[in-house]
Amino acid sequence: MPAELARLAEDGARPPHEWLAEVRPRERAPDGRPFVYLNMVSSADGRATIGGRTEALGSEADTLLLTELRALADAVLIGTGTLRAEGYGHLMRNAERLERRRAAGLAPVPVAVLLTRSFDLPWDAGLFAAEGQPVHIYTQADGEPPDVAADVEATKCSEPFVAGALRDLRERGVRALLCEGGPTLNGALLAAGVVDELFLTVAPLLAGIADAPRIVEGEDLAAPIDMELVWTLRHEDELYLRYRIR
Repeated sequence: MPAELARLAEDGARPPHEWLAEVRPRERAPDGRPFVYLNMVSSADGRATIGGRTEALGSEADTLLLTELRALADAVLIGTGTLRAEGYGHLMRNAERLERRRAAGLAPVPVAVLLTRSFDLPWDAGLFAAEGQPVHIYTQADGEPPDVAADVEATKCSEPFVAGALRDLRERGVRALLCEGGPTLNGALLAAGVVDELFLTVAPLLAGIADAPRIVEGEDLAAPIDMELVWTLRHEDELYLRYRIR
């Protein structure tokens, strides 16, 4: 019997937060670590940045989906390279999302989490200038954060670095952890076997840049990782894929 293909059906559009309500990351946290879900954008030819940033790939709808994924999270994990490139700022400013978080019993603002073995961070980034933004740094180096507007705490973490940081976060009450990349951090999380779901936006664009990163970079994984497609959403020419890591 030859394989049969199904065309995506138009079965009614809904706002992103209604689609994402079924994710329930906090309820699905395993013992010993948070539920970890990645959110990435990629061109149709598999590139995660153009000119070192995601700005040319994402759209207003993609940004909306990202912010709604943040609204579900206790904490947001950001790679140091992504922080340098994107700068960031306060992670939660929309009044409606703040109210939804309060109604769900979440802290108003998710904690920004950084992993850095060397403690070499862009202290002039907008994230650190965001007054009242909680930031937790895991590092293997000695050092103290400078005086910045954000509420910064640092924890020295031994090997295994990734697993140790996630275990500490769980002990601090973090049950849902959104990772926004970058690609090297994604690779480290996948290699450690701690990723539960991937949300991938496919931009209707061919980057055509040979050396631009893919959504997973770093050392080779021990084996390919099998995924299950949970759903596909569409807005105009952009696709939003939700995968469960098997």
